[in-house]
Amino acid sequence: MATLRWGKNRVLIYSDGKNYYIWARSILLDHDIDFRNDYRLTHYQDDPLPPEHAVRTPAGYVVDKYPVGMAILEAPGLLLGHVAARYVWHTAADGVSRPYQVAVAWSLLVLYFASFVLLYQAMLCLGVARIWALSFCLTALVGTNLVHYVAKEPTMPHAAGVAILNISLFLVARWGGQTARIRPVRGILLGALVGLLFLIRSTNMLMLPGLVALASSRRRVSGGEVVPILLGVVSFAALQPISLWFLWGRLRLSTYMSESFTSGVSGLVNVLVSARHGLLVYSPWYAVLLLIAAYGAFRVPQARRVCIAVIVSFFLMVLANGTWWCWWFGWSYGNRAFIETLPLLSLAAAMSLSRLGVSKRTVITVGTATVAVVVLNLYLWLGYLLKAYPHDGSHTIGQAYLWLWLHSPASLIQHLAH
Repeated sequence: MATLRWGKNRVLIYSDGKNYYIWARSILLDHDIDFRNDYRLTHYQDDPLPPEHAVRTPAGYVVDKYPVGMAILEAPGLLLGHVAARYVWHTAADGVSRPYQVAVAWSLLVLYFASFVLLYQAMLCLGVARIWALSFCLTALVGTNLVHYVAKEPTMPHAAGVAILNISLFLVARWGGQTARIRPVRGILLGALVGLLFLIRSTNMLMLPGLVALASSRRRVSGGEVVPILLGVVSFAALQPISLWFLWGRLRLSTYMSESFTSGVSGLVNVLVSARHGLLVYSPWYAVLLLIAAYGAFRVPQARRVCIAVIVSFFLMVLANGTWWCWWFGWSYGNRAFIETLPLLSLAAAMSLSRLGVSKRTVITVGTATVAVVVLNLYLWLGYLLKAYPHDGSHTIGQAYLWLWLHSPASLIQHLAH
């Protein structure tokens, strides 16, 4: 709402979010995949067109390197905005006017918040004490860089990946005991969610070890029950090569043209501890979750399998994100490429702590650490929003942590005005 009232462009679909969105806009409103007009409509004022706008595929279409997963999630909001634009506000029914901006962003916000209610319920199903379930869900939302991609950039894919993973964890946690058979419809739904994770960001598939470990810890899944799950996965995941077939006129599996994993070992270190969006530098809560999960892996037998698999999933993400050529991920609050690890890390940590009981001393210790992490995160985020330190990461750690002392009140007011 602040963006709509005071923002420079007063739009809610921006940054890379525009390039995910044009799949939905072009197909649902123009009934084609010719993105030339979509790029012109969605890039406002001083926002330059992306380089791929000038590139044509062998089929003659403009390149869009972003997959179609976000477009699927945005379709309901787009259709609602279309009805509102035409019949309520009587404004431009072009896919980018304010009714669309509001409907798409707010429909995603409803999904994000509802998914955390389901993650909370999943934790309860797994025997997590209510105080830990509530604490870890709220801290994931406001104690990490996720807060930016919910409150400020909801059309980016990171909170969407978190939401779909939250829902998947809820389904797995509700599977029940060994004697309860998984119904085919539920298996297809879970598979479809996994396929959608892939369509949102392909690296989300690295969360599968944690998800599979949780499922196997609940019950043994028979071969007959696996078939509907695989059917759901393939049905959704196949949309990527199908969409690329139409766009490129030939079979492709990757949406990217020439970008690859070229950063090497240095990227593996920088992605975690560099001043340029190093994950643990700007979002230390991830380190806390990893330490608690490690404790569960060694000391909590009931949570050991899940904790080990979640740690494996996290370091697979380190490998993928750290070796990516752009390991700092452009303009990013913290390192946004790790946000999708939060549901599994939070679940593993909550399961580990719940085995300790809820003593007064434990509550005070964890509660104090949690409040400190949340306050630090909100402080760093405010500096990022005010552009008190550069969005591209060209600053030192000290400039980020001491931004309030390095800027005069007048300069901060000027930043806020802009």
